[in-house]
Amino acid sequence: LDRLDQRPELDVEWQDGVELPAELEPLLQSVLAEALRNIDKHARPTRVEIRVGAEPEAYVLEVMNDGARERSQEGGLGIRLMSMEAIQHRGIVEFGTVPPDRWRVRLVVPGPRR
Repeated sequence: LDRLDQRPELDVEWQDGVELPAELEPLLQSVLAEALRNIDKHARPTRVEIRVGAEPEAYVLEVMNDGARERSQEGGLGIRLMSMEAIQHRGIVEFGTVPPDRWRVRLVVPGPRR
């Protein structure tokens, strides 16, 4: 995330006290990179929100942008590959439109009980 500071439309929020296990870092980087590639390809965003946090039994990465153009709910090859990679970590990737013009990618991976 530190390398992305040259993108003025980014708003990054890292939940206080959340530390991700090193073994999840490649997965999160992969999902974030694909989400940003899709934004660059399919949207004209004025704002991209990136949230990293934890829920009671899971780690969560969420990328949401405005300026989404009409597109299929099925997702392309990149999103499918992200989903398969997440499954290897017992996680899931959720994606889709958020009316009126937003698109969201959300990775949820099991984490420690809190």
